[in-house]
Amino acid sequence: MKIKHECIPCLIRQAIEISDFLIEDPEKKKDVIRFTLKMLSEISFEETAPYLAMKVHHYVKSISGNMDPYKPFKVKFNQIAEDLIASMRLRELVANSKFPFDTACRLAIAGNVIDFGLEITIDQDKVERSIASGLSCDLHGMETEILYKRIEKAKNIMVITDNAGEIVFDKLLIEQMPMKKIVYVVKGGPIVNDATIEDAIDVGMTKLVTVIDNGLAAQGTIMELVSNSFLEAFTSADLILAKGQANFETLSDLKDSRIVFLLKAKCKSIADEIGCQKGDYVIGGV
Repeated sequence: MKIKHECIPCLIRQAIEISDFLIEDPEKKKDVIRFTLKMLSEISFEETAPYLAMKVHHYVKSISGNMDPYKPFKVKFNQIAEDLIASMRLRELVANSKFPFDTACRLAIAGNVIDFGLEITIDQDKVERSIASGLSCDLHGMETEILYKRIEKAKNIMVITDNAGEIVFDKLLIEQMPMKKIVYVVKGGPIVNDATIEDAIDVGMTKLVTVIDNGLAAQGTIMELVSNSFLEAFTSADLILAKGQANFETLSDLKDSRIVFLLKAKCKSIADEIGCQKGDYVIGGV
């Protein structure tokens, strides 16, 4: 999905937020704004928003010296997710539901609300509301029964995750799938609150399935920049579940029938591209 006009103010907002978050020197903050505005003034609109956001975040990290500024938030929301699963008895809810895979899909998508690239003021209440909404709403796109049948037939399944915190809810979905078939993909380095191999270890994902990284510190999956080892695993998969908006933005133009996106449509440009309403919980291909 190429960048839309309405993505421009969102990228500027991200630049302002991360510079305010990381940088004290007012002149350096101005440098971030100048860098962002200059970059955006030169784009061809053939780029993706995650590619441009990567440039901003890498620039800010380089002048701040902090290579993983969101680490405390990642640790916090991994723990919040673990606590919610326990206090709300979500694992039991999945097991006792009429179709456990459907319930697990809904919870995995609900966890997609934990996205500091879109909003830095997320709190536990918002996650709880997302869970309640996800359990009761209509899903847009593919029926979970159809996805489950595809999973049963697949020999090699890749799951590309999105954010820390969300990765904990992914475990509920992974537990409803044939785990020996799964390769689970995290980011190759810190970028906003996206999940890395450290998060996968912290939440116990590495005890369930094979976990690899994509070799890149960027939101989404920028195929031109990922590692060769990731590309080999991607090519060999016959079903790919891709979580979150950034993966949709970077992978949807492939028009690859193997890819099924699981996300909450958190902005109008994504919703318009998918053909759903902003706020919808989505399972869909291209």
